[in-house]
Amino acid sequence: MSYMNHKEKQVGAVSLFIVIFAALLMTIVTVSFVQLMLKEQQQATSNDLSQSAYDSAQSGVEDAKRLLVLDQACRNNTAPGTVNCTAVESSLTPVAGQSETSCDTLSKAGLVGETNNETIIQQSESDANSASLNQAYTCVKIAVNTDDYKGTLSVNGSGIVPIRGVSQFDSVEVSWFSKNDISSNTNDPTIGFPSSGANVSLPPMGDKWQFNNPPLLRTQLMQMGGSFKLSDFDDSQAGNKSNANTLFLYPSATGLANEDFALDARRSPTNTPHQVKCNTSFVDGEYACQATIKLPSPIDGNVTDRNAYLRLTALYNGAHYRVRLKNGGNYVQFNQVQPLVDSTGRADDIFRRIQARIELTGDFTYPEAAVDMQGNLCKNFTITDVDSGYKGSATCTP
Repeated sequence: MSYMNHKEKQVGAVSLFIVIFAALLMTIVTVSFVQLMLKEQQQATSNDLSQSAYDSAQSGVEDAKRLLVLDQACRNNTAPGTVNCTAVESSLTPVAGQSETSCDTLSKAGLVGETNNETIIQQSESDANSASLNQAYTCVKIAVNTDDYKGTLSVNGSGIVPIRGVSQFDSVEVSWFSKNDISSNTNDPTIGFPSSGANVSLPPMGDKWQFNNPPLLRTQLMQMGGSFKLSDFDDSQAGNKSNANTLFLYPSATGLANEDFALDARRSPTNTPHQVKCNTSFVDGEYACQATIKLPSPIDGNVTDRNAYLRLTALYNGAHYRVRLKNGGNYVQFNQVQPLVDSTGRADDIFRRIQARIELTGDFTYPEAAVDMQGNLCKNFTITDVDSGYKGSATCTP
């Protein structure tokens, strides 16, 4: 009888230990799940606040665009009478010793108000609930003069770059084709070339020009000095004077790094494009290809008032590109061509900082083509000596 009681006591102790360990296991699992949920909730909240801070920074960029447009209108004498152009111009003056303005640029211009050195994001001035969202941008700096001009070209796409410097310049440095142009196709960013040696060719589209080949870059210069005639664009004069030039820059592993618009193939016919030396990898720089092109003087010889535009067209492939101005061996900043905005946004205690380049339109618009279409073009011509005698044809066969 005592044996049976002892056995029952052992069984009861084992059951108690099983219950205790099961309870501990369930507690550990529950606590782990709670911690996991709390971390997920914290991560979701952080992501939401981070996106809100990013949106706040974007709001700062949009307000900076408003200021730059007003400044452009003030410089063109088209600003409304209610705009304080003096305050606008003063707000865009860089801080001494720096290339950008102070953090309170927008408030100095009178565009926004500040509370505790930041601008609260709100839908309108009467939005009383905006402060409850706890969103603001804390600092917006603008650099109206930049070291370079950056852009992106699609296949057969073009870009117009106003060539306007803070001081005199005599050449442009063009760099194109970055790692981003091939990263979507491969993890091995090795740069290739469509052909090698002196015998280069222009293959049919997609035949020999692979995705990792830098594009053939058509560079066109259009310029005038203090005065010009339309006929000057079809003329050139002694002393390397011209108002219109074109070069075709062919990517190569054995080309040159320096070019000259005086080598314009239209004026000095040649059977091959100009080969530009490119890197075989992106270890040596951000861009695969780079060429420094010497500029001719305008027809009237006035380089001080040079008004110039560089048109870049990417053939066979797309590319990111960068343009810099040079005077001899020194770089010259662009003058109010592609302002750089540095904006910091806040949401609660999360901050995001972004930089954006602003393209100012309106000063110059260059059409890609007089007629742009997909398919056939049908044109009817009627010649008559009767006034108002034109009658459109009912049918047209391409």
